[in-house]
Amino acid sequence: MDKSLIVIGAGPAGIEAALTAARCGAQVTLTHEGPLGGRSTHSSLVPSKVWLGEAQPGIAPAAVLARMDAVKDSWVGAQTRLLEEAGVGCVRGRARITGAGRAEVAGRGGTLTADAIILASGSEPIFTPALKPDGKRVIAPRLLTRLDWLPQHAVVIGGGPTGCEMAYLFNRLGVAVTWLPGRPGLLAGFARDAARGLAASLAERGVQMVADVDAVAIERREVGATVIADSGARFECELVFVATGRGADLAEQGLESLGLNLPPAVDGYGRAKAGLYLVGDAAGGPFLANRALAQARIAARHALGLPTPAYRPDTVVHAVYTQPEVAQVGRIEDAGLQRLEVPLDIVLKPHLQHPGGQFVPAWDADKHVTGGGVLGPHAADALAPVAAAIAAGATLADLAQVWPANPTVGEIAPMAARMAVDLG
Repeated sequence: MDKSLIVIGAGPAGIEAALTAARCGAQVTLTHEGPLGGRSTHSSLVPSKVWLGEAQPGIAPAAVLARMDAVKDSWVGAQTRLLEEAGVGCVRGRARITGAGRAEVAGRGGTLTADAIILASGSEPIFTPALKPDGKRVIAPRLLTRLDWLPQHAVVIGGGPTGCEMAYLFNRLGVAVTWLPGRPGLLAGFARDAARGLAASLAERGVQMVADVDAVAIERREVGATVIADSGARFECELVFVATGRGADLAEQGLESLGLNLPPAVDGYGRAKAGLYLVGDAAGGPFLANRALAQARIAARHALGLPTPAYRPDTVVHAVYTQPEVAQVGRIEDAGLQRLEVPLDIVLKPHLQHPGGQFVPAWDADKHVTGGGVLGPHAADALAPVAAAIAAGATLADLAQVWPANPTVGEIAPMAARMAVDLG
C-alpha cells in the first residue's frame, strides 16, 4: 500500500490507530510527547484500576504503588513490542499540525508529511479554580500515582464513573467517606435503577452520600481540609478527591492552521476535514478507552481508503468498576422498547462468588436486541454478548441460541434472551 499516516498521541487511541494502519500496509509515524501509553496508562486508567484491584483494609500504599509500576512497565513493554513488530516509526516530541498532512515536532527539526493525520491528543481534567488539586490535601486521578498514605476521612467530589469508583475505593480501604456527587446527580446517562442500586449498596457499606448540593470551595490547612457546599454545609476531612470531568486536549494542536474552530465537528469516521481525523478523547466525550480504540481503528482504515463501518456508540460498553459493578450498552430506556428484569442468580456463577444483582435486556418491536444493563459482579463482562448482538443486528431469538461456557457470567445474556422469547 502506498499510503502514509501521522498519528499524534500515544495513548490507547493513538497506538490502536498506528497498529491498524501499519498492519494494513501503510507507512506510519507515531509521535508522542510523554511516555508511550499516554496519560491513560500513566495517570488515569492503570493507576485507578490497580488501586481498585488491590484495595482491601490494611493494604500498604507502597505495595499498591509498586504493583502500579510493575503493571505500567509490563503494559508499555507489550505495546512497544507490538509497534516494533508492526513497523511503526516512533518520534518523541510534541507535534503540532501546521497544514494539510503536515506536522512539526518540537526539538526534532524538519517537517513530517503524510497523506493523512490522526489526532489522538487525549483529554485533561477540568477543575474550577476553587477545587483545583494541590497534590497535598486535594488530589485528582493522576495523583493516585503518588498516594503513599491513607486518610481517616476523605471527601469525594463528583458523581461520574471516577467519582463512584473513588467513593468505593476509599471505603474499601477502610477510610470514612463523604461523597458529594453534585448535580445533576449520580451516573448521568446510566439507567436510573442501576444508579440507585449502586448508591444503596455504597450507603450500606457506610459511604455518606450528600445529594443535591455542589462543592464550591475547599479550605486547605496543613493538616486537613474543609469542603464547602453551595448549601453552606461544611465537610471536614483529611483528604479531598476531585473528579469533576474532563475535556478534549485541543489547545496548541495546530487545528487553527486548517481553519477549524474548537472543538471541530467530526463525522462517523472521526473526520474533521479531508486528511484529518480526531479520535478518542480528542473527539470529545464520553471519555472511554474502548470508545477510543473503536474510533481509532475506524479512522485509520477510512484514512487509508479501506472499507470500514462508521462508529456506532450503541456497541460500546460503559462500565463503572465499583462493587457491585455497573455497566450498560446500547439503548435500554428509550420509548417503545421492552425490557425484562432478570436476577443474576439465574446462572451458577454468581452463587460461586457474590450472589445478587440484576440484568436488564432491552429490545424493540421487531425483537432486535437494543441494549442491556447490569448491576452486579463482572457486569461489564456480562454485556459482551449484548454488544455483539447489537453490532450484528441480532434478535432475541438469535441471542438465545448462544451457549457460553458454564459457569460464566457470559451465560446471563443468552439465558435472559431465552426467558424473554419463552415469555413472548
